[in-house]
Amino acid sequence: MENFPLWAYVLIGYPLGSLQFAYFVGKIFGKIDIREHGSGNAGTTNVYRVMGVRNGLIVLFFDLLKTMVPILILQTILYGRPWGLQSLPDFEATHYVPGLLLGFGAVLGHCFPFYLKFRGGKGVACVIGMVIMFDPRVLVIVLTISAVIVITTRFISLASTTGFISLAAVTTYYYSQYALIVVIVWVLAALGMFTHRKNIYWLLTGQERRFNFRRSKT
Repeated sequence: MENFPLWAYVLIGYPLGSLQFAYFVGKIFGKIDIREHGSGNAGTTNVYRVMGVRNGLIVLFFDLLKTMVPILILQTILYGRPWGLQSLPDFEATHYVPGLLLGFGAVLGHCFPFYLKFRGGKGVACVIGMVIMFDPRVLVIVLTISAVIVITTRFISLASTTGFISLAAVTTYYYSQYALIVVIVWVLAALGMFTHRKNIYWLLTGQERRFNFRRSKT
């Protein structure tokens, strides 16, 4: 697999990411198409708002796993180690590239699932799962920044968009000498801005909904 063309890892990730758990949870537990309710997004936050905490957590859990598990398996096949590549004596940051590309493919599948007319989620949970497998230092910094924004503003979308940009910026800081890694994370950031384009508009026009930390009653 190490000799695969780079685009092949993206293709492997896409169908795995297209397993749209927000859609499945809506159909199984609520008998609804979650994309026709709330914000219309097939993701954790909208499931939480429409169907409550439990269902939101179920979606979050499986959206994380659908990125983490394939990357873990890929890393094990390629490098004989499922976790902690930085601890390897012969560690090279380029070892991250196949997993990052697979993760990118999973994010594309999550956002644009082919069997749902390419209407999916915004990719936040999938990106978190990918970064868990990539570099925990980056994850801690990005989640800290995003958490501060959520707590102070209660805008999930603002935290998400800031998270995409800070992910790209922090990764660039740590891996500036690895051009392909830098390109991947900035393309991810651009994708994150695109999937949040309505939220950005609503934020600018004062129409965005603030997150309610109490359990949804709907």
